[in-house]
Amino acid sequence: MAAIAFDPLEYARALESSGVPREQAEVHAKAMTQVFVHNMDALVTRDYLDTRFTEFETRIEAKMDRRFAQVDARFAEMEVRFARINVMLGVILVAVAIPVLQTLLTWVS
Repeated sequence: MAAIAFDPLEYARALESSGVPREQAEVHAKAMTQVFVHNMDALVTRDYLDTRFTEFETRIEAKMDRRFAQVDARFAEMEVRFARINVMLGVILVAVAIPVLQTLLTWVS
């Protein structure tokens, strides 16, 4: 996790050296310390984003896997239905072809 280096004592000394009275410099340093502490909880880091994107990617992959599994199941059902239809069409073809062949054979003989 990223860290922000803030030294309140050094900050107060810098203010003091630029002419700010010591008491004011200390109050400024305390206030800045509180601001840094308060805002550190809301800081978005690269690690945080990487973790969130990985979680998101994992959820999307799981959803996609479920959807593809559903599609695969539907295709399997359709393959079974088409196989049944092929059998039915074969039976119909045989049922039509036999009388036609019998008729042809009677004409030929």
